[in-house]
Parts: sequence; C-alpha cells; structure tokens
Amino acid sequence: MHATWAVSGPLLCRQFSPLPDSGKASAMDKQPSETPLWLSRDGLRGDRIADRRFHGGPDRSLCHYPTQHYAHWLRRFPQLRGRLGIGAFGENLGSQSLDEEQLCIGDRLRWGDALIEVSQPRSPCIRLDNRHGIRGLARELSASGRTGWLYRTMEEGTVRPGDALLLLERPHPEISVAHLWRCFLDPALAADELLQLAALPGLAFEYRQRFRQRYDIHSNRRNQGNLFD
Repeated sequence: MHATWAVSGPLLCRQFSPLPDSGKASAMDKQPSETPLWLSRDGLRGDRIADRRFHGGPDRSLCHYPTQHYAHWLRRFPQLRGRLGIGAFGENLGSQSLDEEQLCIGDRLRWGDALIEVSQPRSPCIRLDNRHGIRGLARELSASGRTGWLYRTMEEGTVRPGDALLLLERPHPEISVAHLWRCFLDPALAADELLQLAALPGLAFEYRQRFRQRYDIHSNRRNQGNLFD
C-alpha cells in the first residue's frame, strides 16, 4: 500500500500572464519553486489563481498533470514543440511514472509535511486552447482521458522541492481517476452507478452533484414512462 512516486514540484505562478487572444489574466504557466512552500487548504502560498470559479478552494487545492503526457501532445500538435513542458497546463505537480489509471478517488498521500487527497479528475477548460493557440486542445484532452487530477488538502504543511508522494490509504481501489472520468463522459451510465458515484466519499462536491442530477433526470424519465405502461 505504501507506494512512493517521485514528483516534480511544487510548481506555482508568481505573476499573471495575458492570454494571447483576449489579454485576460492567466496563471496557467507554472514554474518550479526553489524553496519550500506552505500548502494550505486553499493551495500553495504564493501561487496565483486567475479564476476562482474553476480553480482553487477546498476540493481543488492542487493540480497534478503527468509529465509523460506531453510527449503525446507534441506528437499530436507538432507546432507546440519548444512550448510544452512541465507546468504548461497549469499543474502544481508533475510526474513521469504516475497517471490517471494508477490513482483512485479518495487516495490519501503524504507530500512533505502535508496530507492530500485525490478529489476529482481535472476538467479541461477552453483556456487551454486560448493559452496555447490550439483550437480543440481541451476537447482532445477530455476525449483522451489525459486530464490530470486535483487534490484537496487534508492537513496543511510545508512541501519542498524533491519531496515524493507517499500513498497511505486507498479506500476506493475500484474507482481510479480514469474510471471516474469515463463514467463522467458516459451518457448511458446506469442509474445504480450514477447513484453510487453521487454518494462516493472523497469525490469533489461538484462531481457528486452532477452525478446526482443525472440520476434524478434518469429517474424522472423512468417514472414518466411508467405512467404509460
């Protein structure tokens, strides 16, 4: 159970940069910190967050993106050569030996002095397209399952460059980040699975709410159909 993974980080944005198309502030490009950082329940101290509607907060204190995925995106979009690398998708941690199939929702890990928990897949947004000048990039991230994932901070603490991730607990070994994302994209997911995910401990509130809404829609349609049986 006590698996350990090397990670690159902490990564943070100390200064906003403008998006090429709109000039709106972006904190997507993260840079490695050379010094220890305090990780709070809201994220890394000193890390800029441009839009708190979709980033930061209790369920989204850290973003992790597998560094090995960048090789895929460079093959898919050769025009990004020289522009893609760790931190380019806004992640606070990167890794070469860890991906969405290997971590599960609710996994608890020690990172430095902090305790973090896998809370949800990362939902790719249109700002990825805007930042990198590739129309459809976010859509392809979504379809490929190479989304990355987010953590919540369970215990605040100091994290240092070179600190590894240590897996401590895995309460839901059947619900990997990749599996959860496939369920999220599946319009035909069975009602019992929707209900199970809507009640999944450790899953971010936003995702539980969406699964519950889909279950309610499914139930209403079934009930309406029964009226005509």
